[in-house]
Amino acid sequence: MKKKISLIVIIVLLGMIIFIKPKNTFKKEYESLNGKTNDNGKTYLNVNISKDNPVEYADYKKVFEVLDKSGIIYFGFSECPWCRNAVPVLLDAAKETGVEKIYYMNNLNDRDIKKLENNEIVTEKEGTKNYKKLLKKLGDKASVYEGLNDDNIKRLYFPTVVVVKNGKITDYIVGTVDAQKDPYKKLTKSQKKELKEKYVKAMSATLTCSLNAEEKC
Repeated sequence: MKKKISLIVIIVLLGMIIFIKPKNTFKKEYESLNGKTNDNGKTYLNVNISKDNPVEYADYKKVFEVLDKSGIIYFGFSECPWCRNAVPVLLDAAKETGVEKIYYMNNLNDRDIKKLENNEIVTEKEGTKNYKKLLKKLGDKASVYEGLNDDNIKRLYFPTVVVVKNGKITDYIVGTVDAQKDPYKKLTKSQKKELKEKYVKAMSATLTCSLNAEEKC
């Protein structure tokens, strides 16, 4: 009987180990592409991420919870050249402001794909149910789907950093800075400063916020 109980405990623990991502997974995900070349012949920028970074992987349930309460969400993916420029600056801003957690979601494959054909909007791929729900929750803050000539159709572009306070989106930052034209080139010193200032200003609103706090911040 004891052996059976022990076996069950071991199986449960193994299951927990499988489903809990190590804290440095984010570091490995992004740094694994350093110096590599993509299918278009472009070389990924090198990024260096601290092991004690505040990034936590999130599913839609967690993202929706944050949007209803308070917190910071980063939408992106490691192959995105704009994201590789933004992430080091984002983490630097978090360290400076004392932000302890940034929720990360890569939902690239959940998005719908639309195009304008003979002045008609054609849907080549439907977005997932959760992606559509996300766009509704983002509301007017979500970016307009480019190239469709319809401002009512929204899309999530990468990178996007969403800052939420008491269920209200206080900042919605898409991309890096206007002056950056080539995402495969590193941000200049002045461009990094500009982007960091945007992140720091946005994060400052959530410094005393907690998803588990009983009182509103």
